[in-house]
Amino acid sequence: MQRRAAAIYVVFFVVVAIAAYSLTTVAEKPSVSVEGESYSQGDPINASGTQWTVNVADGSGNVSSTNDSARFTTSFSNNTSLAFQNGMYRPAPNGSGEGAGTASTGTTSGAGTTGTSTSGPSTGATTSGGATNGASSSTPGTEFRVVIPNESAGNASGGNASAANVSSFTLRQEFDTAARLRADPAVADTTLSGANDTEYVRYRNGTTQPLDAYLPEPTTRNVSVGDRFPYQNNSSRVESINTSGVTLAWRANLTRSQELAAGENVTLGGTTYVAQFPQNDSVVLSQNVSGYQAEQEALDHFNDRMLGLWGVVIISLFAAILVLALAYLPVRG
Repeated sequence: MQRRAAAIYVVFFVVVAIAAYSLTTVAEKPSVSVEGESYSQGDPINASGTQWTVNVADGSGNVSSTNDSARFTTSFSNNTSLAFQNGMYRPAPNGSGEGAGTASTGTTSGAGTTGTSTSGPSTGATTSGGATNGASSSTPGTEFRVVIPNESAGNASGGNASAANVSSFTLRQEFDTAARLRADPAVADTTLSGANDTEYVRYRNGTTQPLDAYLPEPTTRNVSVGDRFPYQNNSSRVESINTSGVTLAWRANLTRSQELAAGENVTLGGTTYVAQFPQNDSVVLSQNVSGYQAEQEALDHFNDRMLGLWGVVIISLFAAILVLALAYLPVRG
């Protein structure tokens, strides 16, 4: 009697497993495929006047766009130390840190997009103004300090003297006094302080000389708005000057890219597309984003149901085996 009941249960569980498995074999899996334009490696896309290039390989990719005349800006503050070397200015390694070389966000021309003003491509920039600039004759590694005249508050808009616009600033050469003293065997390695905090150089023979008289005449350069100012490998120009700092601007190439991932949205020129990769070397961009999402939800629903049916198959077979094993356990007595 025990084994007959067990046989009935085994048959029941096996029938349930077979029914669930048969549903998995006849169920039709929905596809996710919406109409759109197909693109291969190197194909162009024109979106609102901006030319994008498709880069695709191994089932993934991106689109990139290059602006040949993107506008960048950067700035440095008054009293900043700059190093001049190989015809180019850079923030001095041991400078004041008053904002020297701090990059700001610049607006690119054309499409109206923005880009971060990091150092652009290396250009063959040269100093302007000929011999009158004085900077081109400086030795490599020469340090200059930015000196901006302090205009009166009356020249500032709204009476704010710190924002007063001026037309030029001065680069004044700085000297490493300690290094010069150490390199000169005729003088002591340190200076002496006298009346009114005047510093003196002490010679080995016991005589002294004011430090300002000992040092050579510093090189100076006047830079005006509109002058070329080669800075950090960029052929930039002085765009504006105020009492707080100097703003430089230049144009260079700006390449932007956006990743393409299967099922993810990408916006080009204000239009949103959804990306699909029917093959590893091509991508389909469709504007029917809502249709794609609906098909994807249907596919997810189908997969959930398939997992449920496979769960029924596994549990039913396990139950049948367990009942059969219990039916053949030895009976006491």
